[in-house]
Amino acid sequence: GPFVSAGLAEFIDRTANLRRVIRIPENHTEREPIVLAMRLDANNPALTDDVVIEAGEGSEATIILTYASEPGVKAEHCGRTRVIVGPNASVKLVKAQMLQNEAAHTDAIGGIVRENGRLTVIAAELGAASQLSGGNLILDGEGGEAGFQVVYLGDGERSLDMTYRIEHRGRKTVSNINAKGILLEKSRKVFRDTLDFLSGASGSKGREEESVLMLGPDVRNVSVPLLLCTEDDVEGEHAASSGRPDDRILFYLMSRGISEREAKKLLAQAAVSSIVEQIPDGSVRKAILETVRGSIERGG
Repeated sequence: GPFVSAGLAEFIDRTANLRRVIRIPENHTEREPIVLAMRLDANNPALTDDVVIEAGEGSEATIILTYASEPGVKAEHCGRTRVIVGPNASVKLVKAQMLQNEAAHTDAIGGIVRENGRLTVIAAELGAASQLSGGNLILDGEGGEAGFQVVYLGDGERSLDMTYRIEHRGRKTVSNINAKGILLEKSRKVFRDTLDFLSGASGSKGREEESVLMLGPDVRNVSVPLLLCTEDDVEGEHAASSGRPDDRILFYLMSRGISEREAKKLLAQAAVSSIVEQIPDGSVRKAILETVRGSIERGG
């Protein structure tokens, strides 16, 4: 389907060892977040999860998937999450990947948004030695909205590869891809973000933006923003910024008696907090910020 590569889809169909279907009934508002916490350990080092979320017309829900692993375990995670957002429904999907450094992680997110529906995906990619993730959201009906809010963290010799895409099919649809990252030590990162306006998507608007804070001289950063368009009457914009911490801000913080190391830690946490704060579950927010803090302390 439009969600993942055929090879990955076939692999997940064949090997999934955790399958979940979450259905939100029409016009039902689920007040508390639905949380699925996955933990990989020595007894269960391999997880292939296949999660389908169907939000009925006029419904509202937040679904949080978290991934953690035991230190020292060569864990392997491969996952697919598919979301179907009915007309006038609203879904927030949070995926927080906080696997240990020995783990491998491959993840795909797909979504279809019907008319006047809304889908927000918050993806926190904070762990695993090798990380490959992507998402594809399709705005299928008029007036739909879809967004990716991505937080990523590279430390050690971690390799991150992320591809996020939103496709506009319906009229007057709105998209937003917003990514914030921190790169430390010898980490490598590629981030590809694409907005694709198909003919018929007149009156649509999209914005893609990435900012990355580089805290080591040896990091490798590649950003590939792309706007594709076969429709005249649309507005698309993109911005990418990457750089070292602002010397003026560092100087200001240090003039207040804060060490350079602590000042950089504060700037790094501030860089990602605007996205992390959108997560409605306090314990997940706290775990993410602690992961960020721990990496910065280890990475100097």
